[in-house]
Amino acid sequence: MVSDPLEALRDRGALYWEALRSSEYSEVSSLAGAIEHLDDALERHSIDEILESLEKSGEDVSEVGVVGRDRQGSIVAYGLDLVHPKDTSPRRVTLVGGIHPAWRDKGIGHALLEWQLAAAKRWDYATRRAHHGPLKVYAVADSKLTAKRELYESYGLLPETWYLDAHRTFNAAHPPKRPKIPEAVALVPYSSVPAVAVLAAHNEAFLDRPGATQIGPAQWHESMTRLGSRPELSWVLTVGDRVVGYALNCVEDNSEDEPQEGWTDRLGVIPAWRGRGLSGLLLQASAASFFEAGLPGAGFGVDTDDPLAEMARYRGLGYDAVDALVGYARILH
Repeated sequence: MVSDPLEALRDRGALYWEALRSSEYSEVSSLAGAIEHLDDALERHSIDEILESLEKSGEDVSEVGVVGRDRQGSIVAYGLDLVHPKDTSPRRVTLVGGIHPAWRDKGIGHALLEWQLAAAKRWDYATRRAHHGPLKVYAVADSKLTAKRELYESYGLLPETWYLDAHRTFNAAHPPKRPKIPEAVALVPYSSVPAVAVLAAHNEAFLDRPGATQIGPAQWHESMTRLGSRPELSWVLTVGDRVVGYALNCVEDNSEDEPQEGWTDRLGVIPAWRGRGLSGLLLQASAASFFEAGLPGAGFGVDTDDPLAEMARYRGLGYDAVDALVGYARILH
């Protein structure tokens, strides 16, 4: 049943709202793609994958999804709560939604967000067990979409994480140089180290990250053999037989108008070896490999709670942040 905020909009003639049905998935997916194209959004939702994930979890999509139709019957707005039933503390709900630009500035965003927060609480109430921790909602917005960010903040969602994409373009007159390797540490090609050892280092490196999940051998193998993956351009740092850091690289095909660039897909250093500049060393090694392979530039993504300090760390290596997403969060109860 749709809650009062959306019903009030219908009473004012500002869309008719109904629960999301499986027959509407393709229309919602098309709308999401159109919105992201018009907004020139950095983040591109795969609504098909989100809906498939919800279906597999056994959740009733009609309880966590809603669509708004105009007078011609076309879907022009949607809201979807991506619940994570396996999470226990906190219990996570990711808020996904969009409004066609022609229907913005009519109070729809506020009403839709209120519906999503209420839907998250209903889901939590219906599925909560004694051992469950707090309910926490998440949402992501492009840093340039100030209206969307202000909407989240007006409902108590606060910036928690910045997701930065950094790029550098190579100059043949000043090519990237191979890094100097400190004593006791060895820089070796990915192929010279057992994959299971790099996987163990990755899981250790991300064990303390909120929301991070451990990766298994099958998923790791799939990521290293997918289209674009370049293990021959990837690097590992070792101390004796132990992997302490890694940079796993691929080649990104940005668009028809932009050339491919080398991209560091996974970058990590285990906790005991952080604070020694090893991530920068790995990025330098990767950039040199990309240049030698004939690629025009390099890029990587990083998440941080201090974007200014994070980028200051990498500008000395020739990188500049050109895109940013802001991750918002709020404990509901």
